[in-house]
Order: sequence, then structure tokens, then C-alpha cells
Amino acid sequence: MVDQDTSNLNSYITQVEKDLVDEIVKKLKSNNISPAKAQSFAKEFLSQLPPKDFNALVDILKEISEKYEEMNHVYAKYYAIRGDMEDTKKVHAMASHIKQGNIEEAIAIAKGGDTNA
Repeated sequence: MVDQDTSNLNSYITQVEKDLVDEIVKKLKSNNISPAKAQSFAKEFLSQLPPKDFNALVDILKEISEKYEEMNHVYAKYYAIRGDMEDTKKVHAMASHIKQGNIEEAIAIAKGGDTNA
């Protein structure tokens, strides 16, 4: 049985692949990337799959976008999603601490503390 985290990760991988293909096609049509470079990029990306988690997927995109700056747009999209996920995790952790009466712990998280503490 596939757990929820694996299912979510697979969904993100599929979406990233779609976004990258769309970006490659757009760049090829506008002559902003050569077919050889597009193929090289695709091989390099696919060789790093599957990532262990969503953060690793974003790290792969970062590494590749540093080498192939034509793909910065896709990296930026998923970097923003990772930031939103981290913010949501912090809010949930703070709310949990507040419900338990642990105001100081909630404040510590708000100031950048660890949400796993």
C-alpha cells in the first residue's frame, strides 16, 4: 500500500515533469534553448529521480536551474510551494502549543524556533 506522503510526492514529481516539459517546449519554440541542451537537461533531471522527499525534489530543481538557467521559473514555483508548506507547518505547531497552553513554545516557533521541539 502506498502511503499519503509517497502519493503526494509522486503527484509533485508528475507535476514537475509536466511543468519542465512545458517550459522546454516553450523555450524550443522561441529558440531560447537548443534541442541538444533541452535533451541534456531532460536526461540530467531524470537521472536524479526519484527524490527521497519533496525537499529533495526542490533541491534537484535548484541544482539543475543553476546549470540550466532557462528552468529557473520552474524552480522558483516549487521553492515557493516549499516555503508555503513550511509556513503552514509552523502555524499548525504554534496553534497546537497555544491550545495546550504552551504560549512560550508558540512564541519561540514564531521567532524561528524548531517546529519539532
